[in-house]
Amino acid sequence: MDNFKNTDFNALARSQTSIQMKMRLLALAHFQDGKSRTQIAQFLKVSRTSVNKWVHVYLTEGLAGLQEKPRTGRPTFISTKQRAQLADYIEKRASSAQGGRLTGAHIHRYILSEFGKTYHPDSIYYLLNHMGFSWITSRSKHPKQSAEAQEEFKKFQIKTIAKIPGHLPLDRIDICFQDEARFGQQNTTTKIWAKTGTRPRVVRQQQFEYAYLFGSVCPSRGIGQAIVVPWTSKEAMILHLRQISEVTEADRHAVVIMDGAGWHTDGIADEFNNVSLIKLPPYSPELNSIEQVWSWMRQHCLANRVFKNYEDIVDSVCEAWNTFTESAERVTKMCSRDWANMTS
Repeated sequence: MDNFKNTDFNALARSQTSIQMKMRLLALAHFQDGKSRTQIAQFLKVSRTSVNKWVHVYLTEGLAGLQEKPRTGRPTFISTKQRAQLADYIEKRASSAQGGRLTGAHIHRYILSEFGKTYHPDSIYYLLNHMGFSWITSRSKHPKQSAEAQEEFKKFQIKTIAKIPGHLPLDRIDICFQDEARFGQQNTTTKIWAKTGTRPRVVRQQQFEYAYLFGSVCPSRGIGQAIVVPWTSKEAMILHLRQISEVTEADRHAVVIMDGAGWHTDGIADEFNNVSLIKLPPYSPELNSIEQVWSWMRQHCLANRVFKNYEDIVDSVCEAWNTFTESAERVTKMCSRDWANMTS
C-alpha cells in the first residue's frame, strides 16, 4: 500500500497518450483521495464494475497490470501463405506490360477462384491496406526504357572520374541536374480546395504562346540557375551553361547531368574549363531529379492560371522558379539522389 499512497496518479495520467490508460489512472487518483468507487464511476462516467476492476488489478499487479493487453482478434480469413500468393499476384499485375489495372472487384474474384473465400467488397480494401497496398497514381515509362542501362548509369562515380580534370578529388565536384520545360497558355489544371460535393471550373486557355525555361539545380549547394527563352536552341544551352560555370566556386568543377536533346551536343561545354556533361540513358527522365521541380512549379505556382501574353508567361515562370529556389533546403531535399553523392 505504500506504493499506492506515494504514487502521483495525476502526473502519470497526464503523461499518457492512451485515453483508456488515462481513465484508469484518474480513477486510481480519485480512489487515493478517498472517493468511493460509486462516486468515481459517476464522475468519470464509467461503470462501477470497471472501477472495481482497475483498483483490484493495480493492487495485485501494479501499473503493468493496467496496460492494454494485446488483442488476438478474429483469425484472418485467408492464411499467411494465401496472402503471400495474393501479394505476388497484385505486384506482378502492377508491373505488367499488358496494361490495365486491378480493381477491388478483380481481387475479389481472384480470392474466390483461388481460395474459395468470399469477402464483403468493403473488406477487400481493408485487407489490401492491412497487407501494405495503397491505391496510388502510377508513373509512366517509355516502352524502350532499359532498367539495366539505368542501373549501370548509377555507377556514377566512375563516369564522373572519366569526365573531370585529374587533379580534382570527388569532394570538389558539384553535381547539377539540368533540363528544359515548356510553360504557356495551354496550361495545366490541378486540384483545389472547394466545398465538398462541388467541382469548380477553371479556365484553360486555347492560345499558343509559350516560353521555355532552361533550368539546373545543384542539390549539394541548394541552388539553381535558369534562363527563360522563346525557343530551345544550342545557343540558349550555352548561355545556360555559362550561368552554371559562373556560379561554380574556384577550385571546384560542375558535372551537369542532362538528357540527349538535339541541342545537348557534345561540344557545348568546350569553352568552360569548370563544366563537364554526362548524358542520361535514353528514355530515363526519372533519373533526372529536376523533373520534380517542373511538377512543383506547375502545382504550386502555375496551374489554373491565365496568361495574357508572352511577357506575362515569362514573368510568371521566373517568379515560380525563384519561389522554388528561395529555399535551399527544398532544393536539396527534393533533388538529391543517393547514387549521385560524390562523398559516400
